[in-house]
Amino acid sequence: MTGLLQGGEVNDLTITLGLIVVLLIAWVFLRRMGRREKRTFKSTSLRNLRQRYLKGEISDEEYEKQKEELSDQ
Repeated sequence: MTGLLQGGEVNDLTITLGLIVVLLIAWVFLRRMGRREKRTFKSTSLRNLRQRYLKGEISDEEYEKQKEELSDQ
């Protein structure tokens, strides 16, 4: 621990490395959250589309067209 502390103060390299680690963790977390939100939106939309189709609210052609559009996003 004497390598990390010099005269009772944390050296600049330790601070820099700690900051980099924190930023990397935050970046990975935010990327995963963004993907999860997109995936949830897409699956919810497909589920709603399928329910409308099963209720007879939309035709076969409309169902396939919208399903294809959602899958492309």
